[in-house]
Amino acid sequence: MFPVKEKKSDKSPDMTGDIEIPASVISELVTYLRTADPVMNWKDEPVVKLRSSVWSNEMKSGGKYLKGLVSPPLENTQAAPAPAANDDALPF
Repeated sequence: MFPVKEKKSDKSPDMTGDIEIPASVISELVTYLRTADPVMNWKDEPVVKLRSSVWSNEMKSGGKYLKGLVSPPLENTQAAPAPAANDDALPF
């Protein structure tokens, strides 16, 4: 994402850029999008979420830009806490 050199209005974007998807992963991405369980967004619409990560970078000329990565969301790998071994020891 690069800063827009000349904004035409207050509603114009501050930055623009392209998203490049390697041809080798298009099939996998389409499969994910077709099979992922939709969730409701803030407008109460069903959506499929993708994770995005963004880094700030600087060109050799000194100009700043953002570099990002889009991927399927991370799965929740944290296990639920184990129940107490001795429930009789609880004061309630």
